[in-house]
Amino acid sequence: MKPRILKEQFFKFISYLAGATTVLILIVILGQIFMAGLPSLNFQFIVTPESEAKGLGGGIANGIAGTILLSFFSTILATPIAVGTSIYLKKYAKEGRMVRTLRFMIDVLSGTPSIVLAIFGLMVLVIYMRYLTGGFSLIAGSIGLAILILPVIERSAEEAIETVPHELEEASYALGANKWDTIRLITIPYSMTGIITGVVLGLGRAAEESAVVILTAGNSQFMPMYKVVPDARFIFGVQVYPLQFPVGSLPLLIYKSYQSPHLIPISEGFGAAFVLIMIVMLINLTTKLLLWRRRIG
Repeated sequence: MKPRILKEQFFKFISYLAGATTVLILIVILGQIFMAGLPSLNFQFIVTPESEAKGLGGGIANGIAGTILLSFFSTILATPIAVGTSIYLKKYAKEGRMVRTLRFMIDVLSGTPSIVLAIFGLMVLVIYMRYLTGGFSLIAGSIGLAILILPVIERSAEEAIETVPHELEEASYALGANKWDTIRLITIPYSMTGIITGVVLGLGRAAEESAVVILTAGNSQFMPMYKVVPDARFIFGVQVYPLQFPVGSLPLLIYKSYQSPHLIPISEGFGAAFVLIMIVMLINLTTKLLLWRRRIG
């Protein structure tokens, strides 16, 4: 066998081995979590909130609902800002000190530990802005998570926009379209797959975050309520549920199971962790299916 063929086969084997190792590690982790949480994993455990179980543990429906709401609202808040920033940097801004500074600040924000953002959210959103956010609340947690995931979505959107062929944009200009029409009708649709991928990454990052959620969203053993009640403590004289009220979350339920093992069976923490992983996987699989249908459609 020729040396170059032998070398190719060797590195192909290494690549396959690395891929198989990664999959094996994932299977082992999921298997361990599933087996440890199996004593508590049942339909009643998933659909019952803590308030209807035993007041502390016994159900995770409130955590599932809170995690979904926090992920959804934080992504809704972060996506327009992130995509708008990426469009500005790639299509409008000219390279210079301002652009370099902005990119540097995005890198700093991306590398900022989540506990630092959590402390910032506690001071600003929960304490200083409590008359607007309600203190520990869904809106405070969503804003904190939006700040956390904004660099993730911005980077993915910027890379997606960069892949748009210049020939397409130049053809649009040649037909008389202005820059905004070209961006709206050519650039964004062409890069939509990459943008959606970034949004999904941000959504998953928000769902699994714990520090920001604990210090901004607080905790509630009840299912989220949807109502508006008069309350003179707030700026507009009303309190909007669940936006201005604490919500539960799966990361917090997992944390409580380790914080209070004498009150909450440890299997409930592993069960909540397994459900959280399944939610993130379901989000990713659904998005990949939608993107696949988009490619063949």
